[in-house]
Amino acid sequence: MFNAWKFWLPSWQVTLMPPSPSAPAPGCQWLDDALRHASLGALLQAPFGTTLLAPTDAALDSAGLRPADMAPEALQRWLLGHMTLASPQDDGVLPLLNGSVLRRAEQGPGWVDAEGRTVRLVGRPQLRQQLRVQAIDRPLAAASVTLWQRVSTDPTLARLADALDRCGLNHLLGCGGPFTLFAPSDAGLDRAAARLGLSAAAFWQDTPRLRALLLDHIVPGRWASSELPWAGRLRTLGLNDISLEALGLLRSGDLSLPLARGSDQPCGNGLLHRLSEALLPPTD
Repeated sequence: MFNAWKFWLPSWQVTLMPPSPSAPAPGCQWLDDALRHASLGALLQAPFGTTLLAPTDAALDSAGLRPADMAPEALQRWLLGHMTLASPQDDGVLPLLNGSVLRRAEQGPGWVDAEGRTVRLVGRPQLRQQLRVQAIDRPLAAASVTLWQRVSTDPTLARLADALDRCGLNHLLGCGGPFTLFAPSDAGLDRAAARLGLSAAAFWQDTPRLRALLLDHIVPGRWASSELPWAGRLRTLGLNDISLEALGLLRSGDLSLPLARGSDQPCGNGLLHRLSEALLPPTD
């Protein structure tokens, strides 16, 4: 079927258009054998709406990846990292069954995986019995760095990394979990002293107070933004509650804060969200 749109639309907009009904389905010949090898064949009969983001045969060849060569347990983990109960056509965040997430690309179509690589949908989703299969143009990368590695190598979180290291919480975020870390910006962490009525020197020298503040930015579990209990509360490792408002804001003292750009960053032992300010107890 002739598609005249592609001659004048930008290429990234053409990729958003539905393919011609006569276009062949993308090749994913590896899939059926892989599901059996990983003992996940029952997903073909599952009544709930599971979508498998399946790299095309060409994408696997390009990556030098052969699912048939994986051990069954490793293949099962790999496949779960490509499955979701959400719709890949929705905006926002796409939670995966292994606890990781995909974020919408900030420019152009597609999603961003745990290693910051853009992944694009290929063609229309296909049904294999009860399993919805959506072809993608590359295998998804699993999160390989810990929360501590993510923070300590990010120049925009240098003050937070220094504070976590000073309070001994780097070890917690380096091996424990899973945790969700609400990471205040460096400027927001510096402003926390004045918001608490302290001088900067007094704030940074009071290690117990600083540690207590940081523990109130860490909650157990992986909480993607789409799964946070908005209009509810989360108990922190500091044994206090983070109040979440119904309109997608977090309560911080007398401020209401949205999650900042760059949130929903998956890590090997949790998830990182970004905030413009530090979280403080609510004012009376």
